[in-house]
Amino acid sequence: MARLPGTVQIMKSQCPACGTPTLRFVRGGDSRIADCSSCHGLWFEDGALNDAISSEHDHVDDHSHEVNLGQRLRTSDRQCRRCRVPMEHYQLLSNYRVEIDCCPSCDGVWLDHDEVEQVMHSPLLKDALADLNKKVSWKSWLFQFFTAMPVEYNVQPQKVPFVTWTLIALCTVIFLGNLNGPESEHWILVNLGLNSDSPDPIQIVLQLLTYQFVHGGLMHLLGNMYFLWIIGDNLEDALGHWAFLGLYLLSGMMAALAELLLFDSSQGPLLLVGASGSIAALFGLYLMWFRHASLTFMIVVYQKKLAPHWYFLIWSGINIFGMFTSQGGVAWAAHLGGFGFGLLLGYVLRDHVMRRNPLIAMLNQPEAQIRR
Repeated sequence: MARLPGTVQIMKSQCPACGTPTLRFVRGGDSRIADCSSCHGLWFEDGALNDAISSEHDHVDDHSHEVNLGQRLRTSDRQCRRCRVPMEHYQLLSNYRVEIDCCPSCDGVWLDHDEVEQVMHSPLLKDALADLNKKVSWKSWLFQFFTAMPVEYNVQPQKVPFVTWTLIALCTVIFLGNLNGPESEHWILVNLGLNSDSPDPIQIVLQLLTYQFVHGGLMHLLGNMYFLWIIGDNLEDALGHWAFLGLYLLSGMMAALAELLLFDSSQGPLLLVGASGSIAALFGLYLMWFRHASLTFMIVVYQKKLAPHWYFLIWSGINIFGMFTSQGGVAWAAHLGGFGFGLLLGYVLRDHVMRRNPLIAMLNQPEAQIRR
């Protein structure tokens, strides 16, 4: 035992992982927890890990990691620092394959340094994986069969997505303005839609923003707003409110520029409306950051949960086919341009988003078992 100035004492013991006598119990804090100064792992006496996890989460009053442990895997090559018996490897959760070492005799727990954050987040991981691994139901089948819209399986956002709700409200209000009569509808389409015949360059720049809130029909509006609703909340939660709004508007502008660049002017002037380009960029962000999520796809009457990369591969294929077969009335280039821009942004910002959102980062790791 080495005595430090004051009342703090450090008691040293042998580390279960590296075998050196560098496991330190610091008096003055929780004397049931020790850390290794060599490998930086943590030792928890019986009950200390449960208390540490509970203290990390406001909604957890009495956590018991033993109840949530996954299957026993094998006998560990590490020995309990107290009992000097081999420890046992257990899977942290039934659907999360991080392995922790537990003593079968004294119920002490050893965590390697890179396991600590995952174990401390285990209540959130457990709840998130339960949501992600839900099976399709007759309710989801009926919804998709009658609406042709996918059902999303993803983690619940922690923040109220007021920007997403505001965007939906603005698009809806402007669409209702179309219903005031032909003159009102014509003014909205010509002045707020992106009109390549606009004589004023400043007006065109403004229209690059305003066209995202204009829709040409009820089904156009409902389809776009549904996708914005199901994926916007998660992206807004991951980015923060104002960063999400900025990327949404910027992405819509980039999608419109892609459409202007590839538009065949011999067919007449371009009039572009709709949030499809902006939402296509959100698809790209979603694919890069929420690979653990699922979206349902229906083949005739068979409903299947798909990983985002499969869902958006099918979506991209439909858009590429539409662009090359020159099917009119749809801004295929804006869709694909927005999606590509979203993928690029998603790649550039991925590390930043994962640092801000450790739960999302953990769910993107191969340790998380997603059942589709």
